[in-house]
Amino acid sequence: MLLNDAPQSGSMVKRFDAIAIALSASASAQVPALPFVLKQLGPGVYAAIDGPQEKSGSNAGFIVGDDGVLVVDALFTPEAAQALVAEIRRLTPKPIRYIVNTHYHADHTGGDGVLRNAGAIIIAHRNVRGWVRVNNINLFGARITPEIKARIEALPLPDVVTDKDLIVWLGSRKVVVRTVLGHTGGDLVVAVPDAKVLFTGDMLWRKIAPNLIDGSVKEWLATDAEFAAMSDTTFVPGHGDVANAADVKDFRAYLTDLRTLVAAGRKAKLKDDALVQSVAPKMRAAHPDWTISDRYIAAEVRYMNDELAGPKTRPVPVAD
Repeated sequence: MLLNDAPQSGSMVKRFDAIAIALSASASAQVPALPFVLKQLGPGVYAAIDGPQEKSGSNAGFIVGDDGVLVVDALFTPEAAQALVAEIRRLTPKPIRYIVNTHYHADHTGGDGVLRNAGAIIIAHRNVRGWVRVNNINLFGARITPEIKARIEALPLPDVVTDKDLIVWLGSRKVVVRTVLGHTGGDLVVAVPDAKVLFTGDMLWRKIAPNLIDGSVKEWLATDAEFAAMSDTTFVPGHGDVANAADVKDFRAYLTDLRTLVAAGRKAKLKDDALVQSVAPKMRAAHPDWTISDRYIAAEVRYMNDELAGPKTRPVPVAD
C-alpha cells in the first residue's frame, strides 16, 4: 500500500514515518504493547487489526486447523510479526505451517522472515516473487533509507507461488486461496469456508481511502462486486476494522464515485490541481465518515486520471 514520491495523504505520510522509525530501531528495542488488536472471528480464526498508531502497517490474521496454523500476511516490521507469532503461540501449541502473502507490498510482507523462521512456508501469487525485492524499493522512492533498502532486498522470496486458486488443508480444515484482480496484478484472498471469513488483503479497505498506485479500479470493482454479494461473510480488510458486506458496498461506492468524478473533471478539461480541487470536496461530501486528507485525495485523483487516460503504468510480471 506504500506510495512513492507522488502526492501522499497525511495519514499515509504518518504511517510511512512510523514505519521508517520502526525499521530504524535496533533489534533489541522493546515493544510495550501489541501493535495490533487481536479479534476472534470464529473458532480458531483471528484477525490482527492495526492499531491507531499504525505500528503494524496493515492488518493480518491466522487460522488454526487440526494440525497447524496458516497466517495471512506478515505485517510490516519484524517486531510486529514477532508479536503476531507470540500471540499465535500463546493461543495454540500447533505449528505455524504457512504464511500467505495477499500481495507484494512491504506493509504486508515485511515480517515474512520472522514467519519463515517460525517454520512457515511462504505462499504468494507468482508475480510476488519477482516484485517483492524490487518494486517495494520503487514504492518508497526518495524516502527510502539505506537500512530500509537493505531490509527489502533481504526479504525472503515465496516458497510456493501460484496464478491459480488452490486449497490448503489444515488437517480436516479447508482454507481456500484465490487469485483475484484489482490492487496490484498479483493479489490473493484467503477464505475459511467453515467460519465464513474472507481475508481480503488490500482488495478491501474499510473507511480508509485505498492506495491506487498499482491498481486497476475497473478490475477492482468487478472483484469486489462478488464480495458484496457475500452477505453472510465476515471480511478482514487490508486496512481498517473488520467488515461486512455493507462495508464492501461502501468501498465500491467510494471507488465508483472517484472514477465518476475524475471522469467528469477530465471531460471539463480540468488537470492537475484544478482536477483535484474539483473532486476533493465532492468525495468528502459523499463519504463524510471516511478520512480523506488533501495529500491523499491528490494521489488518488492522479492515479485514477492515469487509469482513465491509459495506459497506466503497473508492475510487469517477471519471468520465472
